Amino acid sequence: MDDFMDDLVYKKRGKGPASSSLIDISPNSSSANSPLPTLAQLQEKQRSELIEMAQLRYGIKGGAVQINLVPLHIHLGMTQKEIFKELLAAPEAEHADQVLYALAKGEIDADMANQILASLALLDKFKKTKIEP
Repeated sequence: MDDFMDDLVYKKRGKGPASSSLIDISPNSSSANSPLPTLAQLQEKQRSELIEMAQLRYGIKGGAVQINLVPLHIHLGMTQKEIFKELLAAPEAEHADQVLYALAKGEIDADMANQILASLALLDKFKKTKIEP
């Protein structure tokens, strides 16, 4: 994997000498004047896009969709641990869909959904990892 992301000066991929293809991101550079979104703005955009995607996928917005998921009792007051316990009542293949469906219905917020989905993906990756003795 490239280690160019660790530097404060990023190298533009392409032809030509390396010195002419450097991008200066220091506060005094002319590119610093262009308005970049803040971390909070990027996170809010990600949350709203995740909610919209879930609402479209499960028919909350748009056309009607038939949902055939095991009914769970997830609500906004639950902790991540409590939601994982509730997910155990559903088949493993439905876990991510259950989280997205709860998000679409407003039963959990986008931050919690992101955390749970990331945890589910990590658990799935661990299950696929073969440990040799």
